[in-house]
Parts: sequence; C-alpha cells; structure tokens
Amino acid sequence: MSIAYGALGGLVVEFLVFYGRIAAWQTARHRALEGRKPPDELPRLDKFVDPLSDLLAALTRLSLGAGAGCIFHPQLSGALATVAVGASAPTLLKQLGNARTLQALAGGGSQGAEQADVTAEATES
Repeated sequence: MSIAYGALGGLVVEFLVFYGRIAAWQTARHRALEGRKPPDELPRLDKFVDPLSDLLAALTRLSLGAGAGCIFHPQLSGALATVAVGASAPTLLKQLGNARTLQALAGGGSQGAEQADVTAEATES
C-alpha cells in the first residue's frame, strides 16, 4: 500500500504543476480579452501545456513517488506520511544518495572514498 500512496503523492505534485500551467493560460487569455483581441489572437493552450513532456514528467514523478514509498515504508506510519514522502520523492532520493556517498567517505576507507569521488564526478557532469 505504501507504493500506491507514494505514487499518489507524486501525482498530487504533478496535478499542482498542471494547475499552474492552466492558471497561467487562463490569466493570459483574460489579459488578451481585456485588450479586446479577436478570438484568433487569444493565447493557445498548447503554448502552456506540452502533452508528451508533461505525461513523461508525470509518469516519472509517479514512479519516483512509488519508489520512495517502498524505500521509506519501514519509517512511515500512515497514509498521509506516505503521500508526503511520495510528493517529495525527488529531493528525498537525492539526499539519500548523498548520504550514502558521505557514509562511504566516513567509513569505507580508501575504497569508499574512491566510490564517493566517482559519484561526485558523475553528479557534477
């Protein structure tokens, strides 16, 4: 169930992003209408929404949310907490990766330091 709630959290964020784009389109149309522009000069929806890239971003966010829900399942106690983890999945997973790099530096000796250097170089690229 944590996977589903985490995915839901990711989807909530994408709905908010989509709402922001629709609201920006609405504002642009209202401004154009106030300026007495003809209907063929009103801003088009496709200038604010790109269905293919938006769908791919939503699927990615949904997948990251589901993954975070699965990874953090033992630490979560409730649906709302799992939805919140899913919503913040990209940041949480990035921090988890950074923490593992620091852990390798601190306790892994030279092998851990070499792995941390490789990870840091990949992140900078």
